[in-house]
Amino acid sequence: MEFYNVIIHITFYGVVYLIIDIIKAWLKWRKNWDALCNCCGKCCYSRSLGKDGEIIIHYNSPCDYLDTKTNRCRVYEQRFQKCQYCKKVNLFIVLFNPTLPKECTYRQTFRLWEKNDKN
Repeated sequence: MEFYNVIIHITFYGVVYLIIDIIKAWLKWRKNWDALCNCCGKCCYSRSLGKDGEIIIHYNSPCDYLDTKTNRCRVYEQRFQKCQYCKKVNLFIVLFNPTLPKECTYRQTFRLWEKNDKN
């Protein structure tokens, strides 16, 4: 039984430290949230999940307001009013949206458990 207590202890504290690190990163970026974006434009395309959980980006269906040459929104300041599908990338979406592209710097910055999976 002692072995299981150690595993539970390590897992619990690992999760606590992970949450603390996510909060630290959020506190660092919250005032400059948009500056974190690497402007890949992939969040402006229709996306879905494949059978194996891979993200499929439908490059034939960009947002009407996406300039596909610069990957910039043509109506950035009014994007939420003009496009019903445009959603603000917030911390909840970054942490839990399964279709957020792996190249997204929001995802790379806040999904710290994915960094740990690479080791």
